[in-house]
Amino acid sequence: MIHHLLAAVLFLFLVSPRASALVAMTTDKGTLVKEAKMAILADGHPIGFAKIPPGTRVLILSTNTAGELVVKRSQAESPFVVPQDAVAIDAPAGPSPSSPPAPAPRAAPTHTATAAPITTPTPTSTPTNLGTKAPAAQEVNKALGISLFGSRPLWEENDAMVAGRLDWPAESRTSYETGYRWYPYTDNSAITVLGARALGLFLQGINDKAARVSVLFANKGDVAFYSSAQEAARKKTDQPLMVTDNMLKGCQDAMRHDKATVESALKALFGQSKPARMGRFASTTESGQRWDWNGHTFVLVAPPNEYVALRILPTATFDDTDADRKAFAAAKANLSQRVKHKENGDVVITDLPMIDQGRKGYCVPATFERILRYYGLSEDMNILAMAGQTKAGGGTSVSGIEGATYATLRDAGANITQKNFSGSIQEIKPVIDAGKPLLFTHYSTEEFNKRVNERMTHRIAVTNWEDWSTRFLPSLKKTIPLKPDPEYGHICLIIGYNEKTREIAISDSWGRGAKERWMTEEEARQIKQPGALSVIE
Repeated sequence: MIHHLLAAVLFLFLVSPRASALVAMTTDKGTLVKEAKMAILADGHPIGFAKIPPGTRVLILSTNTAGELVVKRSQAESPFVVPQDAVAIDAPAGPSPSSPPAPAPRAAPTHTATAAPITTPTPTSTPTNLGTKAPAAQEVNKALGISLFGSRPLWEENDAMVAGRLDWPAESRTSYETGYRWYPYTDNSAITVLGARALGLFLQGINDKAARVSVLFANKGDVAFYSSAQEAARKKTDQPLMVTDNMLKGCQDAMRHDKATVESALKALFGQSKPARMGRFASTTESGQRWDWNGHTFVLVAPPNEYVALRILPTATFDDTDADRKAFAAAKANLSQRVKHKENGDVVITDLPMIDQGRKGYCVPATFERILRYYGLSEDMNILAMAGQTKAGGGTSVSGIEGATYATLRDAGANITQKNFSGSIQEIKPVIDAGKPLLFTHYSTEEFNKRVNERMTHRIAVTNWEDWSTRFLPSLKKTIPLKPDPEYGHICLIIGYNEKTREIAISDSWGRGAKERWMTEEEARQIKQPGALSVIE
């Protein structure tokens, strides 16, 4: 859908690298030379399109940053956007000293093309909060401290090109979305955004276009970042984090500092903010401050003692209250197409976003973000950690997050249901075949992961799968059962099975290396927690 300009706004800023002058146009007239689309509005929101045929007379209001014309059929109707070559502009009756000459009329194209369906809103260049500052893209990038914006609106750009410009690494790619995530501190980098140190940077692409950006500043998940040298030296990588009062104080002080710093920088850049609310249900709602600029909505959120984050997303998406419902319906219609059947007998859901939770103990929030994104619901693990009352550094109740997301899922037309699981492939087979990943709570002990990792070094090189199932797998079988250990409570996704080899595929939120790992039915029985399986349906 196309986000519309306010009818009264006739002056736009041109924010390309080559020009930043104010452009004014008189209300010229012209004729459409090819079919155009005009959004149909309900309660101020686009709900569909009307086709406007060639030959229609239009009033020409202005030009947006992409060089398109903003037109409307009459003074009483809403404007819509068309390419410049879609309109033959009337020749002026005579020169006018107060306005520039109109562009020369363009001939109608000699060929026709079928337009691709619009899946990502393409906002125009006019901010919705009139009266605030309208800086050029270069000024915004300078204030941000990162080269986020190019010469066009971000939502018109290819996501890989944006990520390349930012040098943010790809985290995952599916048939419909791509994630790029960087934790600068993991390679000892210090990135400052709007004057505050960024601990997490994320870009999501939908259908090859940039769709949203999140910048995470001080947050409770990274409480270990505020350890003293002595505390850091005592931390063991294979043990849960022991959070001290010193870490908590340092983290909370940083949150207050970062919120004030980022807020001040945004006001200096865009002017005064207005209140913003993201989410429709109390447990997963963020309240903050909003600035609109050229079809981009910037939202600063800072739930007390949780996190400070900057969300950047299309204004049209932000204002679309039915976005989740539509996205879930579209994703659900294609679930079975995301299941891959391999010659060796592996049946795997392959089209699943990956998340690297980094140093956070956020396996539950990160896993829920993965599965929600799989269903088209763009959630954030930090919001989910808040909703699930995750402790600083990690530790989340699965039932807490399920309860917190219940209303959101119901509103989108979904639900979370429990499944019986004794460790048998037959119990998960129909669910996987339907393209539905299963949430699997278990005890991810060191011994379990050692066995899985050892087996995977052999599995990736198998050429004779009959030999693998009848001889090699039995030879790797351990006689000592795995012992459940509550200290290693964990959640991952079950994404596949192999009936011939009696193996089950799991996927952890530890980055691309953990995308697909295989355990045996026997191991699944030994490590599962009570009520181990649930699924979104």
